[in-house]
Amino acid sequence: MSRRYRVLMVSSSGGVLLDLLALRPWWSGHDVVWVAVRAPDTEIALAGRRVHWRPEVFASTRLRLVPATWRALRLLRAERPDVIVSAGTGVAVGFFLAARLLRVPSLWLETLNMTGRAGVAARICTRLAAAVLVQRPALLKTRPRAVLIGELY
Repeated sequence: MSRRYRVLMVSSSGGVLLDLLALRPWWSGHDVVWVAVRAPDTEIALAGRRVHWRPEVFASTRLRLVPATWRALRLLRAERPDVIVSAGTGVAVGFFLAARLLRVPSLWLETLNMTGRAGVAARICTRLAAAVLVQRPALLKTRPRAVLIGELY
């Protein structure tokens, strides 16, 4: 029997959410708590799950990262996850910064539609992540620390 981990999934809406939901065969065997940006699709997809709703944070607005990271630190201390998993956007940055401070490993999942230069949040989170997971072999060239997991859906 494998160990059950406390997993914190951090998501905004749209494709990022779809990528994290596609990991269900893995995370369904663990104790999962979500941090999500409230939107119609996240409310529907995460109905009945433990969710901490957070506003979207734009990583390019550095001053907003300070309070977002502080709130993330408080939540991480309360939830005590073993690992954090995210596929993006800005809401993830504060959690990856807080995770680094608390020495909680984080995994960054590059979204399937990512083909070019990564956005600000992705560039920050990939530097902070213990591992970067990619779905396309072509991304291994531009993300040397990446692990190819293949397309999720």
